[in-house]
Amino acid sequence: MLLESTKLVMMCGGVAAFLLTVYWVRSRNLREKYAIGWLSVATLLLVCGVFPQILSIAPEIGLNYPTFVMGGALGIIYIFCFSVSVSLTHQYRRNVRLTQELALMEERVRALERALGTKTSDNSTAPGA
Repeated sequence: MLLESTKLVMMCGGVAAFLLTVYWVRSRNLREKYAIGWLSVATLLLVCGVFPQILSIAPEIGLNYPTFVMGGALGIIYIFCFSVSVSLTHQYRRNVRLTQELALMEERVRALERALGTKTSDNSTAPGA
């Protein structure tokens, strides 16, 4: 009885992790390169739920404790590391946007300098140089 409920929790955890990863990739909050790792973790959770004997040396003991410990540990690791990956993805997208804005601003400054016939952004013409 306990073995069946533990297997069910592991399978549900694997499916939930898989769906959560796909959702975050589709909403563009998780980069694809991180998604591959998280889909692997979700698959591991699902496989552990479907085949719990791979977590145990002796399948005849029921896998109660090892499966519970493994499921809990993987769940905690997944939540923590997933939040880090989402944070890194947000930071990456912000850096890209800022770099693009900087390039546009530099181009506008160059256009203004050409229009005025001066070159003020060069380090050699800066005050105190």
